[in-house]
Amino acid sequence: MEENRYPKAFSTWSSFTSSFQYESVSSPSDKNSSQVELVERRGLVEEAKASSRKYQNPHSCFRAAQGFDPDEDVYPSQTDTLSDSQVQEDGENRLEGRPWQVGISTRFPIISFVCLLVILSSMTGLIVVLLISDGKNTETWDSRTVNIANHHRKWTVSVNTWIAVLNFIMGKALAVMFAEAVALSWWVSALKGQTLECLHFQWEVGQSVLKILLKRRFWGWVCVASIAFTAFSGLEALLQTASSPTTSLSSYNTSMTATLANALPAGFSGVIASWGHDAFGVEYYTPIFVEVLQNYTVQSRIRLDLDGCPSTPNAWCAINVPGVGFQYTCTAGRNGTDYARISAEHPVGPESTLFQVNFQQGAWSILLRASWKDAPGSTGPVIANRNCTLTPALVEYPANVTQQTVTLESPTSTVTWTSNSTDFGNDTLSVDKVLQVLPMLDYDKTQEANSFPQPGSHSTLGGISLALSRLFDSSISAQFDPTNNGARLSLQGSFIAPYAQFAQGTANTGIMNNTFSSPMDQLLTNIRDIMFRSSIAIAQHNITDYVLSNGLTTEEFQSSAVPAQPYTGPAAYFIYETVYKTNKAILGVGIGLMLLAILAILPLYRGFWRLGRKVSLSPLEVAKALHYSTIITDSRTASRETHSVLDAKDRSDRLPQLGSNFNDDELVALLGNVKVKYGEVAPHVLGMGLDEYTDSARNGRLYH
Repeated sequence: MEENRYPKAFSTWSSFTSSFQYESVSSPSDKNSSQVELVERRGLVEEAKASSRKYQNPHSCFRAAQGFDPDEDVYPSQTDTLSDSQVQEDGENRLEGRPWQVGISTRFPIISFVCLLVILSSMTGLIVVLLISDGKNTETWDSRTVNIANHHRKWTVSVNTWIAVLNFIMGKALAVMFAEAVALSWWVSALKGQTLECLHFQWEVGQSVLKILLKRRFWGWVCVASIAFTAFSGLEALLQTASSPTTSLSSYNTSMTATLANALPAGFSGVIASWGHDAFGVEYYTPIFVEVLQNYTVQSRIRLDLDGCPSTPNAWCAINVPGVGFQYTCTAGRNGTDYARISAEHPVGPESTLFQVNFQQGAWSILLRASWKDAPGSTGPVIANRNCTLTPALVEYPANVTQQTVTLESPTSTVTWTSNSTDFGNDTLSVDKVLQVLPMLDYDKTQEANSFPQPGSHSTLGGISLALSRLFDSSISAQFDPTNNGARLSLQGSFIAPYAQFAQGTANTGIMNNTFSSPMDQLLTNIRDIMFRSSIAIAQHNITDYVLSNGLTTEEFQSSAVPAQPYTGPAAYFIYETVYKTNKAILGVGIGLMLLAILAILPLYRGFWRLGRKVSLSPLEVAKALHYSTIITDSRTASRETHSVLDAKDRSDRLPQLGSNFNDDELVALLGNVKVKYGEVAPHVLGMGLDEYTDSARNGRLYH
């Protein structure tokens, strides 16, 4: 036939001409009618050719190919038949296709493999970032100094930024993997043979997991993979919560340097004056000790320059520094009271001391006497007493320094009890550790030996003893007086204010049922505060020793020697800092579920080696496969005709075509049950044909 000379024209124009033709009728009685229809058909073809030339643009991509003249070439109609020999001859003479090449190495999805490596690498990087950043400062983590226009700028990439970037990379890489996996799975299903409804559902689920819910179907592994792919995005959000900033206390061991007094300067605290005829003693304080007492009274902050300790509000340093204090040697005992001892001659009982604190100066010490009634009643040993000797010593102060402000920590040692102590119970009395007992200064030895010291001369311990006496000397005493409506009370000193509480009243018979708490802990704490402030003041103000000129007590001067030196010792640096806290449970769950999501997608690649070319779900590629891809042999006439799997069944005339304005759901309802197969629909021609008319594609065979 004339038409068989142009197989390309046949394939190109068959769809166009099919809309203008009718099926021929083989009945003899309709022969004349067939001839009329043939004439009409030829006329319509000529009309279509003329219309094509009329609208042909020489600059259009639709213009006639070189060497092909629509006026000369004949456009075969769809009903023209092709014999097997003609199709075979055309396949042998006009092979211009490419071979169908299958195999694992040939069709290995290299893009998906690269994406998988990218995902695993990003996942590893994510784990490393989260583990390394755990406990790291948010301001110094991964910080870089960048030189921009000769200006150095600090550039920091936060952990959340790293998580977001790596999640973005993993998400995009997995999207590429999933898209390729869906395409491969779709074409592999088509190779095996599948209904149009199933193929359409595979494509829908690959586009959106929502289709599983809308269609209420769960067909095949593609549904599992689609759910896993969608869940992967949710897991990315979960991993964002795996690291969060939190306030943490960090400590670092280091060494720091501080300067405190290591001894008391001679004549440091008091000034001697006459308080009576030929009676001399310390009556007032030196200027530096006045400052110490004023700061103690108002409890002003203690300032210490601690070299090596940062001056930031969220940090502090802990160090044990040596300074001047006391060694405490104490005796513990108990005694009774004569409160109710009265007679006819003495109807008023003797004065009984219920509470007392007293300081006295010794040669090179200070004596502390304290007593308090700690048991109810008036008979028996109801009074506890403590007598302590305070000897100047170099002690160790545990201190915390915050922004150059010092606070003392609890003492680390206890007082030394004498062997004649009879009852100290659980009263351990914490004091600072003694490093060295300080010997009596020559200056004080000379002053002690002089019965008539020079007024205006100084005393090393005298001012301290005087201050302790004026600050803390106090007493509570009571007398039994049956002639009075209540016992006679006497309260002395301001220190007793928090202790002078009479819960049992002050009647003659009830006052002795009152008890008082021990003042010792508070006394030792206050003395400690004063001595620590003195140690710092001596070093900060460079207080020097007083020296007697040529051993004479009438002349003295200040030397240049300051009893203070820098001390460098081990210290701890504590800081409240904002650090990254990694939730390892969330990290483990997130990474584990991500790996499961990836594993759920991998089965979609099953069978990729059966494909003979690179495939996609491009509309052009799919449309090409579906376009008149089946050649059906008419059982009545033995003629062969092209047929599209999208043609409506049971429509022999196929005019008009059904479904040209149908949506996808309507098309599935119309054509969904058609079982198709992608393979060889004609010699050297691949397409999506009806399953029963389509052969499997052959490896190595050339196809147009």
